[in-house]
Amino acid sequence: MPRRVKFRMLRMLGTVAAIAVVGQAPAYAQSGKNQESSKIPVSTVDIVVTAQKRASRLSDVPAAISAFSGTYIQERGVNDFEGVVEQTPGVSITSDFGGAASKIISIRGLGGTDDYRPNGSSSAALHVDDVYQTSNVFLSLPFFDVERVEVLKGPQGTLYGRNSTAGVINVITRDPGNALNGYATAEIGSYDRRRVEAAVGGPITQDVGVRIAVLGDWGGGYMNGKGAGVLAGLQPIPNTSPIPNPGARNGWGDRDMMAVRGTALWNMPTDGKLRLKFFASRDQGENQTTDSVQGISNQGFFEPDNDPYTFYSNRYPVRDVRMWGTSLGLDQPLTDHVKLNAIVGYQYGKRYVEGAAGSPLRYFDFNFRDKVRQKSLEVRLSGDIGPVDWVVGGYAVNDTVKFVTDLDVTDVAATVLLTDYKQTRKSRAAFGQLDWHINDQFTLTGGLRYTDDKAHFWGSSTDANPYGVSRAPVFFPAIPVFFDNRTSDNNLSGRLTLAYKPIQEVKIYASYGTGYKAGGFDGSSIFSPAEALPLKPEKVKAYEAGLKISTDSQFYASVDAFYYDLSELQSFTIVPPSPANVRINVGKSRLYGVDISVGFNLINNDEQNLRLEAGGTLLDSKITDFVGSPAQVALNLGNDLPAAPHKSANASLIHKLQIGGGLEFTTTLDARYKSSEFKRLNNLPTSRVGAYSVFGLRGEVSSDQGWSVFAYIRNLTDEVYLIDRNVAQRLVGSPRTFGGGVRYEF
Repeated sequence: MPRRVKFRMLRMLGTVAAIAVVGQAPAYAQSGKNQESSKIPVSTVDIVVTAQKRASRLSDVPAAISAFSGTYIQERGVNDFEGVVEQTPGVSITSDFGGAASKIISIRGLGGTDDYRPNGSSSAALHVDDVYQTSNVFLSLPFFDVERVEVLKGPQGTLYGRNSTAGVINVITRDPGNALNGYATAEIGSYDRRRVEAAVGGPITQDVGVRIAVLGDWGGGYMNGKGAGVLAGLQPIPNTSPIPNPGARNGWGDRDMMAVRGTALWNMPTDGKLRLKFFASRDQGENQTTDSVQGISNQGFFEPDNDPYTFYSNRYPVRDVRMWGTSLGLDQPLTDHVKLNAIVGYQYGKRYVEGAAGSPLRYFDFNFRDKVRQKSLEVRLSGDIGPVDWVVGGYAVNDTVKFVTDLDVTDVAATVLLTDYKQTRKSRAAFGQLDWHINDQFTLTGGLRYTDDKAHFWGSSTDANPYGVSRAPVFFPAIPVFFDNRTSDNNLSGRLTLAYKPIQEVKIYASYGTGYKAGGFDGSSIFSPAEALPLKPEKVKAYEAGLKISTDSQFYASVDAFYYDLSELQSFTIVPPSPANVRINVGKSRLYGVDISVGFNLINNDEQNLRLEAGGTLLDSKITDFVGSPAQVALNLGNDLPAAPHKSANASLIHKLQIGGGLEFTTTLDARYKSSEFKRLNNLPTSRVGAYSVFGLRGEVSSDQGWSVFAYIRNLTDEVYLIDRNVAQRLVGSPRTFGGGVRYEF
């Protein structure tokens, strides 16, 4: 670990220790979330969630939701979004060419076609501490000191609304707590993985509490770079600079992240709460570089054994991602039956990413630099009138994106193409929802949301011609391109749900809802004026019916069947004459399936507990109408949607054994399966990712004094599997890794 990194980490940990000493103040009244709220049974059924903008037991919410407490996350060694996804059937996450800086989330087959560029928004809307993250940049936020995670499946057209056609992921970080509390974790693993996480919180006065958490994460890269020295006589174009050779090195894809989060909570004399949160992070790691498909982009210069973890590249796949943000939230009772909630947030993100096509040839290498700023405000009033619970509110968000990309096509067109643009967006919304408890068994819920979106997109694409011999006119005849376009959309979306509770342990529901994703612009390299034209809004009509059964955390089961009608799905494909993927609207498509989750104790006594938790999703999708040239229609009509596997499943077997002396031994065996899927609209064999199964094993010895020791193996069978693929490149999943660490909690 570099000396400067060690010093910064020690300084941050020293700050945490200092606050721990100051935090020995009398406890203050706090009825909201605190450290103890995550101390729940192994089952997730009793988690209190805020998916309906109010506290409810997970089993009481008439919708498909997966939720995970902080304890559940910690016991399974989850320390990133990918780990949460592995616990959630029907949800997937992919890191595109930008590696960890460019994530794409799919829920029930929607969202897998999202653009990872900064001016795009995920169809699976991410909310962190009640603040919506407008840009895909913020999908790479650090994941630590988490109170709980909620995954809402299906369009959330009323209470969350904006750009949530696939669903919503809520991440709630920890509050200070009503007494001194905290933890420290240190972990090492294969491929030089090192991770340190610590937090401390508690009261500093009778009415004010604070919490600070820090994270350091390094190493773990498993790709082997051979440099570009294997060109074996391949000569650069005359009068151009020679192809650089970064040299061979193992361990590409290393993490290098540091982050800090602070929270202050004031219990006001008015019985309200004022919550201030702040975070900052910097990621200077390396991208997981794609591996070339033999014979396509490597021109035969490939290792004889076709090693999926080895690549040849002429550049360093590095990144520098800086983010910070703050929010101020108010929870204030106005009367015994009315409550005011307001939250204002500001987020800033800045990225520099170098990407490569995994080839010694510079045929599609890129750098991109972007900056994103967003400001948001949400105000809600909620209450009850007799048998009716109600909520009304308003929402506003503005964001600005600046983006520059260099597309290096030296070995194709002897030049570098530059795209430089700026985008501004404004969104305003008003929403309301009523829950009418008709009697003890029936509840009727209805809600509406009106949204108005505006966007302005302007910039240019030019030929840099750094060598003076550009052949860009041959391959990119429309360059230079200048564009200045606007889009304005509005939408009324909503949801209607009828829930029936025949007995205390059972809930049955049916719903109809609509979702909306605003129109936007292609945020990649622009090769023609048509590529800079606005996209139409993406819309979905969702029909769902479900059943939930729960019995005191001993057993739970849920089944949710769904059918989606999709119009103008925002996706990407190659549209000649552009040689690259272009954002388009798919005319119409449909998607249907079923989610199943179950959990029950096989053994449960004073000495041990053996519990099985499992879930799965069956899915079928089809493009029913495609607008384009006859050749494009023939290629795409009737295809599966991208990133929509027909089957996916996950399971965990957790065994807890009391071994005496205040010690407990926990063993967790987990598995996840995904059937084959296509990653592109055209469903060509070159975009097909095969089925795979991945297993993990974790063991932990914990003491009633607060300390624990753990070890793990991920990808137990060393399965070689792909997570993305196109005609020229493939992105390979992690091989078998192992590690261990220690944790102290107080």
